[in-house]
Amino acid sequence: MKSHQYRNSLFVILLMAVLVFFLPQLVSSYILNVLIVGMCTYLCVMSVYVLLGMCGQNSFAQAGLWGVGGYITANLTIKLDMAQIPSMLLSILGTALICFVLGFAFFRLKQYYFTFATIGLMTILNSLFTNWNEGTGGAIGMKDIPEFGVFGITFSNDTQYLYLYFGLCAIAFLLIKVLYNSALGRSFMAIRDNEIAANCMGVNSLLTKSIAFGISGALCGLAGAMYAFYAGYLSYPTFTYNQSTLYLVMLMLGGTMSPVGAVIGSFVIIMLQEWLRPLQEVMMFIYGVGIIVLMVFQPEGILGGVKSLYDKCKNRGKARIEA
Repeated sequence: MKSHQYRNSLFVILLMAVLVFFLPQLVSSYILNVLIVGMCTYLCVMSVYVLLGMCGQNSFAQAGLWGVGGYITANLTIKLDMAQIPSMLLSILGTALICFVLGFAFFRLKQYYFTFATIGLMTILNSLFTNWNEGTGGAIGMKDIPEFGVFGITFSNDTQYLYLYFGLCAIAFLLIKVLYNSALGRSFMAIRDNEIAANCMGVNSLLTKSIAFGISGALCGLAGAMYAFYAGYLSYPTFTYNQSTLYLVMLMLGGTMSPVGAVIGSFVIIMLQEWLRPLQEVMMFIYGVGIIVLMVFQPEGILGGVKSLYDKCKNRGKARIEA
């Protein structure tokens, strides 16, 4: 069953890779820019999926952790003149370590108090981004971040970044699929379903939830590094509480039952932002109403709705055959 799921995932990724390959000839450079930034957003939404969809814990600090990854990369490449790949890896590891350590303090808080703690963390990080001139450039931000390069090849146009970042996102997706079907993933979901029962079965909930927070931090660190190399400039208004809220909206829209939900929700909202650009001033209102309607009529999101429709059609087909 698992090998069948992996084959399906690889087949879908292959189809998407073919589409991405021809995309630069089909769309404008502006749409390519939107899609590249959307891939960074997708990784942050996937980090919410690891915490909420798999482990049952909700965080509003993901945009701040995205910023942490970006600023680590910026400091390493600008101030220490470090190569891009080591900088990216250290951003991933650094953000993951910060989340893992904080997890041991935050997850001592039960129920929704962890969520409140992440709101406090988001506020602290935003304050650091705004006022810490030595580390983040303060209100001015950090500029002149070098473009991504490897083996003497510098990525200097949107097409190259599209191919590179699609590859990184595909790898991240497959790793999360492996995690989903692993013993650690089952421990996450045991805690999500019933933490007391999970503890009785020998799961160390504090350590396991901290690991989940660390993995989500790693995804945000990767997204931050990717964004820093592509944008070349970081500033505090990019990493806000509203952005973290939007990640949750994206995941709930796509569905929390599978990593695929993060893909669907991310790009539906990203494209809606472009299609409804004249309505930007009321977009948060539209998101709010949409989420309320979704939770009332289809709490499992788009993915859950598609699965329900498929199951109904399948059952009807069986009924007709039996008749």
